[in-house]
Order: sequence, then C-alpha cells, then structure tokens
Amino acid sequence: MYVALSIIVLFISILYFLFSPIRKLSEYVSALRFRKRVPFPKISVPEIRGLGEEMDRLFRELAGKEYVENYVQSMTHEIKSPLSSLLASCELIIENPGRLESLISNIQIEGKRIQTILEKLLELSSLENQSQLEKTPNLNLQDVVREAIASSVSEAVRKNIHFKEITETVWIEGNGFFLGMALRNLVQNALDFSNSGSEITIRCGKEAGLPFLEVEDSGPGIPSYALEKIFEKFYSLPRPYTGRKSSGLGLAFVKEIAKLHDADLEVKNGTSTGVVARICFKTIFQ
Repeated sequence: MYVALSIIVLFISILYFLFSPIRKLSEYVSALRFRKRVPFPKISVPEIRGLGEEMDRLFRELAGKEYVENYVQSMTHEIKSPLSSLLASCELIIENPGRLESLISNIQIEGKRIQTILEKLLELSSLENQSQLEKTPNLNLQDVVREAIASSVSEAVRKNIHFKEITETVWIEGNGFFLGMALRNLVQNALDFSNSGSEITIRCGKEAGLPFLEVEDSGPGIPSYALEKIFEKFYSLPRPYTGRKSSGLGLAFVKEIAKLHDADLEVKNGTSTGVVARICFKTIFQ
C-alpha cells in the first residue's frame, strides 16, 4: 500500500514537473498571438525552455518584419505631404523672390513637422521594443500632474486657457519620466483643440480603488468618423484654428506608455462638449 501510494505521488510529481512548464509556455504563446506584451516565463525544464525561446525568437522576427513594413509605408505617406510643401515653396522662391519671407516661414514649419515625426517615431519605437518596465519606484500621481501643468502653463497663458487641477495623493509604482511625457501629450492635445478663454481640467485620483490620470477639455470633441481611428499611427485631425495636423503619433505614444504600466488609455467625447482622455491603471497600489 505504501509503495503504491509512493508511486502515485511520484507519478503526479512527474506530471506536474512536465506539464507546468508546458502550460506556462502555452499561456505565453497565446498572449503573443493576441499581441500582448508579456515577459518570457520562468521554465525549469531545459528542453521546454529551449523550445519556448526558439518560438519567442520566431514570433519577434515575424512581428518585427510586419512592424517595419507598416512603419515604412506609414512614414513614407506621412512625410510625403510636408516634403511636397517644402519643394513647392522652394520652386516658388525661385519664381517669385518677393514672397521670400512667407515662403521661408512655411519651409520652417514643414521642416519642423518632419523633425517632430522622426523624433516621435524614435521615441515610440524605443517604447514598443520594451516588454516591461525596469524596477520602478513609488510615484505620486499628484506630482506628475503638477509637473505637466508647470511645463505647459506658458502656452496656456498665451492662448488664454485656464488649467484646473483636481487631484489627491495617489501612489503607484511607475516611471515618472514616461508618465510625465504621456500626460503632457494629452495636455498638448487639449490645448490644441481648446477655445481661447476655456478651461482644461487635469485630474488624478482613484475610482473603484484603481488609480487614474485624466485630462478633460471643452473643445469641439472628436467627430464620430474619427473615434475608431484616433489611436492609429499618423492619424491626426486638423487643428480648429490653424488647420494644421500634428505628427499623429501622440496618442499611440501615450498608449504604449500606458501598456508598460499595465494601464489602459481611454479617449471619448465629453457629456456635452470636449474630450476626456484617461489613463486607467489596473493594479491597486497600497
């Protein structure tokens, strides 16, 4: 009886030893299929770990090929417009030297647009290559909000737009530099689409115990046809006062930062006017 029981225990242990790493590997592959960003699991069986590492490399090579193809197509399309404008301005300068000042101004604007696109692409590419954040310190979201307001207040004053801060002390584990960039991108969007004399509300707090960062403006809102497209790389709506578009990479950039913090980015129209953009963290921090 004792021998039989020992054999059963040994058999169960062997099954667990074999099937536990297989289950981990299966869950990892399933996550990759749905393009979820997860670290490679700890697998103790060398043969299964080796198989998993080979599969991981294959997935990354295939994803990288698709990523590069999509980026080249999108970047070519996006840079074509300002580049055409630059060339047209150069031709007009040759034909009509009297318009030199206005045409040089246009060249400068379009040149900066190309520079911004390339800089954003580099930042976004760097983020997308990270599967997880390195060890992060405790961070007060209230500080992130106040730093974002401080860095944007001069533009708000110039546009006669008022910042309203509604915050509380909320501690998370996160990268203050990345979250600061994410929040500044959301604030910049709000500034771009807000009327002179209007108000932008920036909040941090908890809802159902979960932390959040939020920016709300009172601008024209997002047209219904654009709601499905706003997270696409290079998609941008014309600014109401200049008609110009941004790089179209801001929200994609914010979304990647949110993912690295196990958070979601939600962007929707307000109840009556404006847009509400919220980074919702999915972990309850003490």
